[in-house]
Order: sequence, then structure tokens, then C-alpha cells
Amino acid sequence: MKFHSIHLRNYRGIADSRVEFGDGVTVVEGPNEVGKSSIHEAITHLREDKASSRKASVKETQPVGVDAGPEVELHLSTGDYELKYRKRWIKQPFTELSVISPRPEQLSSDDAHDRFLSILADTIDIDLLVALEVAQGESLAQAPLAQIKALHSALNESGVEVADHDDFLDRIEAEYAKYFTRSGKVTGDYKAANAEVPRAEAAFDQLRERSRGMDDLVDNHARAATRLESVRVQLAQALTDRDEAEQAAKAVAELKAMLDQAVEQAKSAQRDVQIAREALDRRTQLIDDVAAAEETVKAARTSVTDLETTQSDKDSDFDCAQKTLAEKQNALDEARALAKAAAKEVTEARAQTELTELTRRLDTIRDHDEKKSRAQATIASITVTTKDVEALSSLETEVRIAENAKTSAAAQIVAKQLGSQPISVDGSELGDGVTGEFAAVKDVRITIDGIADITVRPGASPVELDNALTSAKQAFEAELKRLDVDSVVQARARANDRADAEAVKAEADSTLKVLLGHDERDQLEAALARAQQILGADGTGPGTDEKAGDGTEAGSQTGDRSLSELETAVTESENTADDAQSALDATRVELERIRTSRDDARVETVRAQTSLKEAETQHERLTSSLAAARKTDSDADLDEAVKTAEARARNVDSHVDKAKAAYQAADPETLEMQLQNVRQLVGSKEAQREEVRQEVDRLSALIDDRASEGIYEKLAAAEETMESAQRKQARLDRQARAIDLLRSTVLKHKEESQRKYVAPFKEQIERLGRLVFGQGLSVEVSEDLEIVSRTVNERTVPFESLSGGTKEQLALIGRLAVATLVDSDSGAPVVLDDAFGFADAQRLNALNVILSTVGKSAQVIVLTCQPDRFARLGGAKTVSLT
Repeated sequence: MKFHSIHLRNYRGIADSRVEFGDGVTVVEGPNEVGKSSIHEAITHLREDKASSRKASVKETQPVGVDAGPEVELHLSTGDYELKYRKRWIKQPFTELSVISPRPEQLSSDDAHDRFLSILADTIDIDLLVALEVAQGESLAQAPLAQIKALHSALNESGVEVADHDDFLDRIEAEYAKYFTRSGKVTGDYKAANAEVPRAEAAFDQLRERSRGMDDLVDNHARAATRLESVRVQLAQALTDRDEAEQAAKAVAELKAMLDQAVEQAKSAQRDVQIAREALDRRTQLIDDVAAAEETVKAARTSVTDLETTQSDKDSDFDCAQKTLAEKQNALDEARALAKAAAKEVTEARAQTELTELTRRLDTIRDHDEKKSRAQATIASITVTTKDVEALSSLETEVRIAENAKTSAAAQIVAKQLGSQPISVDGSELGDGVTGEFAAVKDVRITIDGIADITVRPGASPVELDNALTSAKQAFEAELKRLDVDSVVQARARANDRADAEAVKAEADSTLKVLLGHDERDQLEAALARAQQILGADGTGPGTDEKAGDGTEAGSQTGDRSLSELETAVTESENTADDAQSALDATRVELERIRTSRDDARVETVRAQTSLKEAETQHERLTSSLAAARKTDSDADLDEAVKTAEARARNVDSHVDKAKAAYQAADPETLEMQLQNVRQLVGSKEAQREEVRQEVDRLSALIDDRASEGIYEKLAAAEETMESAQRKQARLDRQARAIDLLRSTVLKHKEESQRKYVAPFKEQIERLGRLVFGQGLSVEVSEDLEIVSRTVNERTVPFESLSGGTKEQLALIGRLAVATLVDSDSGAPVVLDDAFGFADAQRLNALNVILSTVGKSAQVIVLTCQPDRFARLGGAKTVSLT
């Protein structure tokens, strides 16, 4: 089969497109969504789908926004037939088949569809046609080649005869299918027989066990009835024991009630004794409290008298200490005044000296600071640095290099005046006998007076040189713009000005650093302000020598005394003030001590007076409370109440002892345990009676049920069914084993034959594949004609473990090998849609060679959006889609 052309109208995004195919390799190229994959899809729909089809895949081919049905026409040759086959789907569908040769025919509708499929079936192996088509995204999968009869025929014709036992093997397979599935599992009657035997055996065993259980049920029923009667007798005895225990418990309960009543009376008598005793104790405590309060009042009065005497003495001592402190304070004030006057004279003398030095130092600092500021302003106004000048010079050099390169590449004009007529080249006249050389990088005009006017135009210079010159000029001009200069000379001049300013700034920084030392400028200014403040607004203080302008220390003397004499006077006056301060501090400490002592005495006196008043109040309150209590109950009445309550309590305690002895003699704890036990015994025996009764009823029902279902008759029938199933299973097992042995023997011989005819296919794959993978390539091919593994340089890798690119290349090489092995008359076109997407440049070159080789004996159609992949494919026809 060969495709001659295909014509698509209103198919997906294709309005109208026709492609002519060559006999060898045809490369159909074009960008994405131009309709390359639609060609392969359209051929498939044309072959498989009737015009009336409403499949989703067919509906998707209708163009969006166009009220027309997709239409495809294919011109092809297959066997002895040349055909034109045309279909339209969805809108006004139709099918047309025109047979051009060997005998003209024209058919339409389903007749055309059926006739086309009939011609294909007669002339080509459809499995081969499908196997040689590689749709987009399916290039990694191997083609199913085992069922391609055309390939089998080609391999048989290669020289290896394969035994033709297909009919015999079909009959074997049909018989084998009665017993086994394709995977070797049992099926059909054989499977049912195998399953029936264990079912029948299980049914027989179950009935046999049930028959054996019948006798066990009768025995169990008799034993259960005996147990039931025994439990009933035990329950009656337990009920009698429980009644007797409950009567005894009632008698003990009456004794317990009498004991509880006696205990309550004893508790009441004890409470009366406690109340009487507490009343007597409170009266005794109140009498003791009155006596103690009277003693406290006497002691407080004595303490107040003593403390008031002590306080008067301490008040006198405090007045004397205050007078002494005032005298010491006056002496200290006089000493401080003298020391302050002396210190002021020394401070003014020092301030004058410091003012002169700071004024001179700060004037120098300000001069250098002004120089630094001017230099900084110059630096800020000039952004061009020496480094920028170097970069700009480098860029200018690059421009000259690019211009020279372009000039060198340009045509050279050599002119020489030979006669008397002057020659002018671009306005420059040549002298007699002078030779001039000019580069034709632009139009060059040569003028010979009265003879010729010649214009020489340069040819197209190399693009790289033009681009290099343009790039160099753009970079140079961009740098000039960034630096805001017109030339390298201007930039260098500005950089020099900046460098001079930087030198001035550096010198000023160094000098300022020396002048300031470890001081801060603000600190010096503050010190100058302080000196001026000390000396007054005009900067001169009392005793200042205003004529000290010759660099000598001004103000070093005040009045007739020197600075050292003033400092000595300050020291002496400060010592006198310190002595006076020490005496004042000592006097103040003594005054504080006396003050504290006086205050403490006052506090103690006040506390003593307060305590006396509280003691007198407490004594009066307690005396009144005692008198009021005695009016209610006398001391003798309270004592008599205690004795009466104690006698009653002793009498009640004797009644409690008697009741307790009677209760304990009845042994209530043992009786309670016996009662609980017999109650539990009654409950357990009742439950046991009910449980055994239910067991007897259950066994009776089972015996009746088994007796009614005829268990022994069923057992005999089950035994007969089991033996029949065993005989049938044994017979089918012998037949299954026989057919399995026959099938495996025949298949073994067939596989040996198949391995022999696989060899030509393997050799063809290796012959083509060595162009891609090298001379060390070998492949293992299965009996189903699939590549199992690839070996390169003695390293074997399974097909599924190979990289995506290698799997794609081997799968496509397998299809191309089929195309070369199958006879061209019965072969089919190889259609590759967007193949070799995983191949690198080196392997693409080798694959191009393979396609070119295959194209000599088979038709190959390549659909691609990347034509560069097939740029080195020799002998190919290229069709470009837009």
C-alpha cells in the first residue's frame, strides 16, 4: 500500500489543505496546531468510522464556529487497486469510493465503506497497517507484531520453514479450553468436578457426624434430666436454711436496737456533764482574769510615773544640743565664704589661661575645616573618577578597534595620478605620481576633471563587524552620557580636579586629626564657652592682663598674688571649712542621738499611759461581768450541777455495758455471713435449675428434629453421591492430563520453529540499530517479536529499564525493520507523528540515515513541528504546511 495524497476540508482547524506524498520519505512540517497530527487522525477515521458515526472522537473533528462537516479524501494504491476514498461526517454526511484500476468502479454510502474494507482485507494485513502507524505520544511503546501475518510470511520466506500445524493446534487448543484457561487454571466441567468432590465429601462427613451426634444427644438428655432433679432437691433445702437464718437475724436486730438506744442515752449524759463543767470553768477563769487585771493596773501606774521623769531630763539635754549646733553652723558658714572667694579667684585665673589657648586652637581648626568643606563641595560636584576615565578610555579604544576591524574588512581603493589631469578622492587631490589608499567603508567619490566622476559604494560588511562597531559605539556614548562629559579629555580634566580636591581634603583631615587629638570639636567649643562665661561677657575677668597678646601666658597673675599663692590660700581655706564641717557633723550626730533618745522616751511614755488606760478599762469590764454572772448562778450552784451530771452519766454507762454484752453474745457477724451465704445459695440454685431445665428442653427439641429429618437415609444418599462425583472427577482428570501433555508437546515444537524464524527480524533490527548504538549492539527478541533487552559493549539492560529516548528509538527501529522485511506489494506506509522527540543531535543524524535507507524500499511519512530533526535526511520530499 502507498498513499499518494490526502485532502482535508473543514477538519478541526483546517479549512482546506492538500498534501502530496512521495514514494520514499515525505516530511510534512509546520508549526503546532497547523494540522499535521490531523493527517494521521483523518486516515484512521476514514478507515474505521462510517459517515453516519456519532462517536465523540468524530464530533471533535468538526471545526469550531463553522457550520460544515469535516471532510477527507485519500488517494492510495493497495495491491492491484488504485483508489480515491472520500467521506464527510456530521453535516450532510456521505461516503464515496472511486476505483481507478484495475477495473473502474464508483460506489457510495455504506456500500463504498464495505467495499473499501473488503479491498483492504484482500490486499493488506490490517494489523501491519496499524503497527506501522505511530501516533503522537505513543512512540515509546513497541508495536504488537506477533499477530501480523504479512510479517510471518516474510520471515517464512527468509529461508526458515515453520511447521504448519495451526489447524491441529487449533483443535488441541479447543479441547484444552474445555479443561483449562489460557493461564493454565482449570475450568468448565473439569473445574466443576474438582469442586463437586470436596463438596460431596464434606456433605457425607457432615451427615455422618450428625448421625453419630444423634446417640450423643440421647445420652446427654438423660444426664441433664438427672442433674435437674438433683438441683431441685438442693434448692428446697437452701430455701429452708434461708428462712431459719432470717428468723435468727430478726432477734439479733432487736438486741442491736436496744444497744443503740442505750448508747444514745450515754451520749446525752456526757453532753450534760461537758456543759456543766464548761460553765464552772468559765466562772473560775473570770475570777482569775479580774485578779490579773488589778495587778496589771498597779504595774502600769508605776511605769508611767518613772517614764515621765526620764522624758523631762531628755528634753533639757536636747535644748542644749540645739544651741551648740547653731554655733558650729555659724563657724562653718564663715569658713565656706572665705573658701568660695579664694576658689573664685583661682577659677578666673585658670579660665583666662584656657581662653587664650582654646581661642588660638579653635581658630586654626576652623581654617582647616573650611578648606575641607570647599574640597568636599568640589568632590560632590564632580562624579568622574580616575577609574571612570580608565573605563571610558577602554571603551574609546574598543570603538577604534571595531572601526579599524571594519576598515580592514572593507574594500581598499588605491589611486595614482598618471597624467596631467588632477584626481580628487573624497575631496582630497592626489599630486602628480602620488599613490593614495582609501577604505570603502562608505560611498567614495573619485573625480577626474573633464573625464570621469566615479562613486565607489562599499559592499555589505560582515554582520559581526557592524554589530561589534555599533555595540562599541553605544557602550562608549552611554558611558559619556552617564558621566555627563563630551570627551575623554574633558572627563580626565574633571577627574584631575576631583583628585586635587581629594588631596586637599585628605591633608585637612590629617591636620584636624592632629589639632583635635583625643578631644571632640564640640567639647572644645563648650570649654571655650565655659571660660568666657567665667570671665564675663567680654572675655576678661577681674585682674586680667588684657595686653597679653604676645603669646605669653596671660592672666597668670591676679592682683599682687601668683596663681600658686591663690591655690595655697584656697587649700588653707578649704581645710578650715572641712574642720568646721567635721565639727558641725559631729554636733549634728550628737543632736540626732539626743533627739532619738528623747523621741523614744516620749513614745514609751505615751505607750505606758495608753496601756494604763486599757488596763483600767479591762479591769472595770471583767469586774462587771463577774458580778452579773454571780447574780444568775452562784459559784456553789455551778459546782453542784457538775456533780449531778457526772452521777447520771455513770448510771447510763452501766446500761450500755449490759446491752453490748447481750448483743455480742448473739454473734451477729457470724449470723450475717451465714444469712448472706444461704441467700446467694438460693439464687445460684435457682439459676442452675433454670439453666439445666433449658438444656433438657434443647436436647429434647434436637432429638425430635433429628428423628424427623431421616438422618440415616440422607447419610446413605450422600455416600452414593460422593462416590459418583469421585468417579467423574477421576475420569475428567485423566482426560485433562492427556490434553495438557499433548498441548505442551506440540507448543514446544512450535516454539523451537518460531525461534528460528525470529532470527531474520532480530538481524534486521541490529543492522539498522548499529547506526545509532554502534557496532557492539545486539538485541534479544521474544517469540512474540518484542524487544526484550538491549546489549551494548557486553552490557545488557532490559527494555523497560532503558531511558525514554532509547526505548523510543528501539521501538521505531523495530517498526522500520518490519517495513523493510515485508514485501513492498503487501507492505504499508510507515507513519511517524512527532517522533524522535527524545533523541539527541548525534542520534538524530543516525536516525535520518536509517529513514533514508528504509525509504528506498518502503513509503515513510514523517509529521513534525521541528523540521531541524530531519534536516540531514537524504532523498526526502518536504511538504510545508502553513
